[in-house]
Amino acid sequence: MTSELFKLITATGLSSIAIVGMTKNVGKTVTFNYLVEAFEREAVNLGLISAGYDGERFDRLTLKDKPRIYAPKGALVATAKACFDAAEANLELLQRSTFSTPLGTVLLARVKQPGLVELAGPGSVFALGKLVDQMFDFGAGHVLVDGAINRLASASPLLADGIILASGASLGPTMDDVIRKTVYRCALFTIPAVEGDLATAARAGLEEGEAALLHRADCNFKIEPIKAKIPLLAGAQLVSRYRRETEALVFGGALVDRYLREVIELRPVPPTLIVKDATRLFISPELYYRFINQGGKIEALKSINLAAVTLNPTDPFGRGYDPQMFLVRMKEALSPCPVFDLVYEA
Repeated sequence: MTSELFKLITATGLSSIAIVGMTKNVGKTVTFNYLVEAFEREAVNLGLISAGYDGERFDRLTLKDKPRIYAPKGALVATAKACFDAAEANLELLQRSTFSTPLGTVLLARVKQPGLVELAGPGSVFALGKLVDQMFDFGAGHVLVDGAINRLASASPLLADGIILASGASLGPTMDDVIRKTVYRCALFTIPAVEGDLATAARAGLEEGEAALLHRADCNFKIEPIKAKIPLLAGAQLVSRYRRETEALVFGGALVDRYLREVIELRPVPPTLIVKDATRLFISPELYYRFINQGGKIEALKSINLAAVTLNPTDPFGRGYDPQMFLVRMKEALSPCPVFDLVYEA
């Protein structure tokens, strides 16, 4: 059954996939290594990169062994100089990037002999995207990005064609809590893309400013851009300039609880809120569901493709759930999103 996730990835034509962990110890590296080995069996040349630092031998919180990242022969690896020097795999330097990390300059290398590696990459979407493009230029057929919720750049639709979300028992004290948190994160990741004239007007607004109001004007929209040195500060002006004919508020930066709370208070049916993508949402479940139940809509200029969710029913502190029950309940809660336990279903 574990081949089903690989079949799903290849059938949907995803060339770059980000594996994003909800928190530590949810099986993100297990998922990453599963895909590496699956692509290796199919003789697909891979690119491997991380949004930040991962692949270390011990979990810094629990001090227990962590699954390390396996790099097959012929794969392309982007990692910091210190990790390049410490790799157990034999790496051939191809190119020095212009991006740096606390562990040194990010180097692009090809694996001459397979082995374990530590991946340390830049945190910005721009830098990650450039490195992913370079991997494709050097012949990668697919690129896997190792990420995490606290490094949301890894989930950006500007970086990856699709994401796999890893969740598990360590996310919360009870199964119900873990399911609730996972459902909420999936709800944010799958906000729809804005369409039609509203999308055109929103893009035009962000070309002129850091945020924008879109007002109804006959069959079109009147665009009121807001200029600010910091996009987050531009968001504060959106609510203050709201009028009854305002159809949508466009956030160039983050949408946070403060702004969402103010929007909820505007009118019985609030305006549509538009963000660049779902990685710009930093809002609490309570306010999100209150806004949605009020009839509000949150849409994105570019949507995220949530390909699947993987589960780890155990955590390093001993708490765990029956894997079959956990899998069944999560599948019911997340339907129609595919859900896998790569260990239990092996």
